[in-house]
Amino acid sequence: MIIEMATSEEDLLSMRRIRRQVFEYEMGLALPALSAPEGVAAAHVIARAEATSEPVAALTVVDTTNETDLCARYGLCLHPNVRTARYTQLAVIKPYRGMNLPLMLILKAHHHFVVPGDFMRTWLLFDAERAASSSLCARLCFSASERVFHSQFGINRVLMRDERSAFCEQAIRQTQQYLAAVAQKNGHGSHCDGFPPNQDYLTPDAGRKALSWR
Repeated sequence: MIIEMATSEEDLLSMRRIRRQVFEYEMGLALPALSAPEGVAAAHVIARAEATSEPVAALTVVDTTNETDLCARYGLCLHPNVRTARYTQLAVIKPYRGMNLPLMLILKAHHHFVVPGDFMRTWLLFDAERAASSSLCARLCFSASERVFHSQFGINRVLMRDERSAFCEQAIRQTQQYLAAVAQKNGHGSHCDGFPPNQDYLTPDAGRKALSWR
């Protein structure tokens, strides 16, 4: 599996197709194209099947540092100087689920956006029932909120990660080692995966001010 930053218009169109397939066709959610407001930093990650270069998964991360109303809405009581970034619209098409692509996408975003941007907290909304048992909590040390949030997209919890915690930094290294070991065990190269099944394949994470819909 090839995980790379989406930089071209073609990449962004491919991500829209992935999200349309997952959110609209499978879940019945009409999500407009995702774009960050002018002046707000954001980055996009795309996964491709190595053999065919077919786009199979997508993730966006956006700076929410100055979105005080948004953070308050989800109970993120942080100091105004704390830099925060939000992962959103994580989607994986059906044939490629159960391959730990969410972990791989977030690791890519972590190294190319979160670390260079000096973010202190990262977060996302996640299905409330699956949040605590998700691979994001088990592997990357996200913590699930006790509070749940009701919306047209279902019942969610906030998953948050302290990027400055030594424990969380260690989790990044251990997850990289885990993915590499499983790939080697399954006879794949460094860009491939063949991981144990998980259900972390989609999070609508929509309907808020931090990103505008077009």
